[in-house]
Amino acid sequence: MPTRLLPWLLILLCACSRPTPRPRPQAAVELWVDGAASGGDGTRERPLRTLTEALARPGPKRVHLASGRYGGPIRLLEGTRLVGEGPSTVLAATGPDMTVVDASRGTTLESLVVEGGGWGLDARGPLVVRGVTFRNQARGAIRLTEGPLEGSGLRFEAGAGSQARTCSLSDITPVAAHPATEARAGMGVLVEAGTTGGAAPSLILRDSVFVGPYERAIRARGGATVRLEGVCFQGPRMALSQEGGVAEVKQARASGGAGTAFSIVEGALTLVDVRVQGHEYGMTANRSRLLVRGFTSEHATRAGLGLTAVNGLLEDVAVKDAGNYGALQLTASDLEVRRFRLEGSREYGVVALQGRVRLRDGVITGVSTADGIAGDGLHLRQVEADVDTVTVEDAKGSCVLASQRARVALRKARLAGCGLAALAVDTRATLESRNVEVRGTLAAVLLAIEEGQLKAENLTAKDARGELVSTDCQGQTRVQLRHVDAGTTRGLRSPCVQLDASTPQP
Repeated sequence: MPTRLLPWLLILLCACSRPTPRPRPQAAVELWVDGAASGGDGTRERPLRTLTEALARPGPKRVHLASGRYGGPIRLLEGTRLVGEGPSTVLAATGPDMTVVDASRGTTLESLVVEGGGWGLDARGPLVVRGVTFRNQARGAIRLTEGPLEGSGLRFEAGAGSQARTCSLSDITPVAAHPATEARAGMGVLVEAGTTGGAAPSLILRDSVFVGPYERAIRARGGATVRLEGVCFQGPRMALSQEGGVAEVKQARASGGAGTAFSIVEGALTLVDVRVQGHEYGMTANRSRLLVRGFTSEHATRAGLGLTAVNGLLEDVAVKDAGNYGALQLTASDLEVRRFRLEGSREYGVVALQGRVRLRDGVITGVSTADGIAGDGLHLRQVEADVDTVTVEDAKGSCVLASQRARVALRKARLAGCGLAALAVDTRATLESRNVEVRGTLAAVLLAIEEGQLKAENLTAKDARGELVSTDCQGQTRVQLRHVDAGTTRGLRSPCVQLDASTPQP
């Protein structure tokens, strides 16, 4: 190669190696719209008269809407930011099959009201919605089918009178549930995956409220992701209905609903600082993973929590005045429950059927059926249970019952005011207890029937009105006692009662 060509070759190589400069994003155009204006060029001084004119301008744009009503349907293209003047700016549609706002990726809605229509907002994220009220949609306020939507300061209103109702995170005001016969608006937000083939939908909702008779305030389906923080529900039949996917709820309040407040089937749910007033169930879960840190249910008509085939951890759970399905209803699950307080439940405090359960640091008080003659603190059937450091007081039935082949280990328990028995075992179940203090039982301290086996070590029983041991001694029925300190020895002569040398002989 001739040497005189080398400089030109080097220049060419350097030019080719330089990165191609990326085009700068186009700056958004500021436009103003006022339906009461005579029409202008879109400046603040001479606003456009119609929203259609503003949205027809090409490129990214920020459109300022003055007070007034703007008819739909409205289509927001990518890069459009629509900003109103608060409740006086209304986007409206009248047809029940019409969508008020159709929003593509990269759009924003702020400070306005979306009223009427079938759907208020049909969204494909990413999308930002701030300070928007959705009112009286026939099917639902928001439908999110793709990508993320981030909402804050939103208000969802269904039915007449919802505009006047408030919902507070700091204090739940008891509200009567809407009658079953009352017409309900479909839902507040539908987050549904798998309908468009795009990115899975993801909802983040903060500091928002739902008021009025929604059937479901939020429904998540498929592989959707939902994150709620500081959200209040007053009136929806269900606050969150989750089918698959992942949901996280923090600092939420729900009241005035007739169905389950928080429901999940086949997914993962995290609840942190959540409180429910009324409803049929505070929460139900089926075939799911569950993490709860701070959950309160008051006046549930059936149960505080109803969990079936669930794995997980529950901490700091409180249930007050639950219905006759029990404060905690656990079926075929593998759960650990720590620091729980259950007050005034009908029928059961904890009822566990099949599976495994570990209970730690709990208090159960005031369990009674409607007729006042039964009600178990811990009702354990066909389950493997490990119970440590619990207090059960004023249970009209048994404070602790193991039944139907259950295997129960009980340690460091305080049982007082038990109606039928402090510790009861039947139907081939096994109950092994250690370091249990019993006071003021109305009937037997220990009850074993129908081939149940009961072992008690380091048992203290004071102020018992009935027998120390009541047993039928049928088949394999056994009661084994070691280190027992009791004010009575009645029942110790039964042939199936086995005593160690430290237990007083009758």
